[in-house]
Amino acid sequence: MRGGGALRPPPASSGWRCKAACALAAASLFTSCSEDRPTAPQPPAYVADVAPILQRCAACHQGDSPSGGWSATTFLGVIACVSPSGAAATLPADGRAPILAALDVPPHVGLLTAAEHGVVAAWVAAGAPAFAGTVHAPGIIDPRSSAFHATVLRAARWAPMLNAHDPTACGRCHEGTPARPSGVSLPAPAAPACTSCHDQPGGVLACGTCHGAGARAYPPRDPCFFPGDAPLAGAHAAHVQPSAARASGLACTTCHPVPDAADVVSGRHGNGVVDVVFDPAVVASGGAYDATTGACAVSCHDQGGARTRPKWGETTPMGCNDCHRSPPANHFPGPCTNCHAEPDATGTALRGGPLHLNGVVDLGDGSGKCGACHGRTDDDPWPAAGAHPAHENPSIAAAIACATCHVVPSTVIDPVHLDGVVHVAFSGLALARGASPSWNGTTCSAVACHGANLPDPAATPAWNDASGKAAACGTCHGIPPSEHTSSTGCNRPSCHGSEVMLDPAGVPLIAASGKALHVDGLVELGQ
Repeated sequence: MRGGGALRPPPASSGWRCKAACALAAASLFTSCSEDRPTAPQPPAYVADVAPILQRCAACHQGDSPSGGWSATTFLGVIACVSPSGAAATLPADGRAPILAALDVPPHVGLLTAAEHGVVAAWVAAGAPAFAGTVHAPGIIDPRSSAFHATVLRAARWAPMLNAHDPTACGRCHEGTPARPSGVSLPAPAAPACTSCHDQPGGVLACGTCHGAGARAYPPRDPCFFPGDAPLAGAHAAHVQPSAARASGLACTTCHPVPDAADVVSGRHGNGVVDVVFDPAVVASGGAYDATTGACAVSCHDQGGARTRPKWGETTPMGCNDCHRSPPANHFPGPCTNCHAEPDATGTALRGGPLHLNGVVDLGDGSGKCGACHGRTDDDPWPAAGAHPAHENPSIAAAIACATCHVVPSTVIDPVHLDGVVHVAFSGLALARGASPSWNGTTCSAVACHGANLPDPAATPAWNDASGKAAACGTCHGIPPSEHTSSTGCNRPSCHGSEVMLDPAGVPLIAASGKALHVDGLVELGQ
């Protein structure tokens, strides 16, 4: 006691005055002790002391691509790692910390006053607390702290977050929790909503909250704060991210059980064990994973290539020959692009698309129709090259059947279909009236459709001739033909019906209604 005095008991008759005196004496006692033994001053905290100082750094250190990869606008951004070293900005907790070392070199020299520099240095030395401890420990939002809220929640099997009846339920004070106790309708004063940080769709239960980072929903977590997660990274990105190998990437459920939507961290999903269960809709024949070696035996990789069962931690990208031979044994000859839409011509790289790794050997665009490989759309089997469009939609006749110039295969894998060679074999209309057509790789000659052996050069059209002369009247027969009657009225209904009409200048044309009769291999009279 100060001055050596002693507390004397009050008279027994004092009643309530006795209680008041005792209370005052006790208060005096504690006050005196407090004055004799002052408590240690609180270290600086980010919210109250450091954040206002670092506001002037935000001119360069903010946004999605802050200078040096370091952001001065949030607590986590300030204690995060810097580029290019990857070192934590506030570690070690002394003058070597990057945040302090940077203040001693241009262009940061003189940015802070000596007093401000001292505040930041004291904050770093104290372990960079977010705030002075009140309801929660200062490390509650520091991922590196043992008091980090995710670490505490995991140790409690998530009960404070999910169980509204838990005595430490988060929902008693914070909005944005999955469970709120009954009778609690407002957050506690100054208690931030969980979604102020967990701002992804799904809030605190978003996939990236536990085993990703922000919008990235797959491991590892931020390596700056969780360096021990590095082994979990494995080939996640290679499977989940879109790439040339698979345009849309694979869903997490391809290799892992689907979590219960009603209680996402219960049961197998939140039991601390990585369960590998392959989706049979994607991984044919079930598949297997060896947790000891980290090797997958799945249809996606087990196709006879050089790396049929890659290990999960391998970092070398997969090549075409790693999963299957390119081309496979006994494959048809020719460049890959003859039959497949997504590899390059040499079969050494993919150009990206929806077909690769879909469990099916697709030809062309995968539609299964002729147009998948050599057409312009699924339902249009006509190539756009050469005179194909002119034969597909002639101006003077109906469409010419493919079999007129080619052998139409009975199956896709007919030997002459996938050998990389364009086979021309005339039939049907091309042979009408005893014609014997031929193809020399550039031009057609003696084809019945083009007047067979007429002397006009247009009767032997070049395949790439786009002049339209081959379709002109008089190219294939005279006007009128030499064996014609004396009549020269091409549009007489009694002779050619409505097949032939005259333009305003008197030049004969094939009417739209007459295309089905013209170049049909027959000389028809009347209708």
